[in-house]
Amino acid sequence: MAFRPTDMELIREVLHDSNARAFETLMKRYTSQVYGSALRLLKDENNAQEVTQMAFIQAYRQLDSWRGENFGAWVTIIANHIALRLLEKEKRRYTEPLDENIDPPNEEYDEQRELQLQALEKAITQLSEAERQIIHWHYYEGVPLQTIAQRVGQTENNIKVRIFRIREKLKMKIENEYTNDR
Repeated sequence: MAFRPTDMELIREVLHDSNARAFETLMKRYTSQVYGSALRLLKDENNAQEVTQMAFIQAYRQLDSWRGENFGAWVTIIANHIALRLLEKEKRRYTEPLDENIDPPNEEYDEQRELQLQALEKAITQLSEAERQIIHWHYYEGVPLQTIAQRVGQTENNIKVRIFRIREKLKMKIENEYTNDR
């Protein structure tokens, strides 16, 4: 039976011995996982291949920031972020012009509501990138919890708990903002 080094051992070789073959081994282990995730998001083989390559390049450049979590999930999350940026870029490119004949909503300006929204936006910018991404998918894009769980390599229940904790963190940040302003 052949010796199969762990991801941690391979990463140590890359970081300490500049062993490029060790990173190639990591790429062979996780390319299909990363590609599959990118393909599910993009639904285009060429873009999925490009995102996969970009994800491994970015992972290599940021390898010293890897904290020992599941390497496959980590590089898949990187790929998902790249894919989502690509989708956003495509969406902006193909949006339809605004209809100038649409009447603006007939709502009165509510200063208190505006302040609350500003506090919320500020609190969201203070979250980690992973937390902001989950909030964006869930609340802004309406992505189902099961899909979010697949994208980040966790269970649906874990995502529910994370969303709950993120919401609690946001509440505390907003409450602190109000008490500090007064």
